[in-house]
Amino acid sequence: MTMKRNRARVAMGLGLVGLLAPPGCALLASLLGSMPKPTARLAAVRLTDLSISDLTLVFDVTIVNPYEVPLPLVNVDYALASQSQPFVQGQAPLQGSIPARGSQTVSLPAKVVFVELLKALQGIRPGAMVPYHTTLGLSVNAPVLGTLRLPLENDGQLPVPAPPEVSVPSVTWQNLSLAGATGLVKLRVRNPNAFALDVTGLDYDIKLGNFDLAKGGLTNAASLAAGAAQELGIKVQVSTERAGMAILQMLEGKASAYSLAGAIALGTPFGPLRLPLAVTGQVPFLR
Repeated sequence: MTMKRNRARVAMGLGLVGLLAPPGCALLASLLGSMPKPTARLAAVRLTDLSISDLTLVFDVTIVNPYEVPLPLVNVDYALASQSQPFVQGQAPLQGSIPARGSQTVSLPAKVVFVELLKALQGIRPGAMVPYHTTLGLSVNAPVLGTLRLPLENDGQLPVPAPPEVSVPSVTWQNLSLAGATGLVKLRVRNPNAFALDVTGLDYDIKLGNFDLAKGGLTNAASLAAGAAQELGIKVQVSTERAGMAILQMLEGKASAYSLAGAIALGTPFGPLRLPLAVTGQVPFLR
């Protein structure tokens, strides 16, 4: 019995040696090459968590498992480049597995920090749309074959948002009297971006010198094409009873220092943005 087992072991050993010999290596490679392999395709690319400082690209990858057993995920590596200049790269472990004889979509996030992008891509300025090329490698642990890297590539564009330019170009005073005056404050909003913006909300607190001129909010105030500007009007009323007679001397002048504080809410093709406002300058008075 022992002799038969030894003969079987010798036969197996000789068989393995035969496979590892040059003709056998070719046979083994052929056998492994004919085995089914998992596949991956890019189902979608989503842009999320847009802010003035960064955004996240999410790559939805669908993986097909041809095996009779679950397919464990190992890790993902990724690199983003524009005009052959890399600006983001990284690697992250993955948890879970793809069901046997099944498929599953896995979401792979990559964070893009604009400061790092602008350092890497000279000539790009805030407000631009940046073309990019992504290379992804999703690694799985296949039976017999071991770790397999499933490569993917994708081309797209991402925004580097710039804050809108907000100013107070003029205040027009009417009905100036000892009791006070009414007026119209012009707000100018310019979109410096290469994509359209909607001003969905504007909270403002306007001061002339130390005097609180107007405080309030606007909704759905403007729709701005790329590079376009629009003026918004805010009606104000000044009362000497509230502000004192000294305010009349200011209003009778030609200009005043102003400050504009608050926040602006924006709708973009890539998601909403909300930014603080803090603007100062000189505003001319018109009559």
